[in-house]
Amino acid sequence: MVYVGTVAIGLTIIEMSEELEARNVNGVYVPVKDQVSAKRAKSFFDTTWTLTHAFPTGRLCLQAYSPYYGAKWKKHWRETKAGGLDGEINAVIAELEAASAEIARMVEEERRRAEVERQRWEAEWEEYMHLDAARKAAEARKDARDELLRIIDQWAESTRVEQFFSEAEKQLSTFDEDIRLQLLDRLRHARDLIGSTDALGRFMAWKFPAER
Repeated sequence: MVYVGTVAIGLTIIEMSEELEARNVNGVYVPVKDQVSAKRAKSFFDTTWTLTHAFPTGRLCLQAYSPYYGAKWKKHWRETKAGGLDGEINAVIAELEAASAEIARMVEEERRRAEVERQRWEAEWEEYMHLDAARKAAEARKDARDELLRIIDQWAESTRVEQFFSEAEKQLSTFDEDIRLQLLDRLRHARDLIGSTDALGRFMAWKFPAER
């Protein structure tokens, strides 16, 4: 990695290869163009087959690239003969210096684009949260109303049940003692079967929409 001012530029040096027609001889690839004596040529190739294979060339390739996300830039210098890059060093330096301004411009453009994207995402998220809060508030209001209506229905049912037991208990005094005791026992069993009629207790446990 090199820096031109504050701009970083990545450098990679690789040896180039080339595809050549070759033969596999005892597990080793040999270029067909390699000289083989006429005397050995026929027997040398009789038991081999021809294909293409990548061979190192001894020539180098210098690759410069932008390491910044969203700032795509790349440049290659390839040797036409071994050692050819030595004479291009000044040209490479000049190219990198010129490219640094372009890379800096692309980096700034990417930064602005990312900022716009961030603001858009935040606005969408804020809108989603607003709609979600409104939806939850509407659901809480509906649930609170539905539960309150059920409590009211239970209250009416409780009132009707209590009225029945109250009227029945009032009439017990009109019966003989034996009948009165039997009826009182039956009323006790009936109350146990009905269970609690505490509508006010259910109302106390009811929650406002804001409490949900």
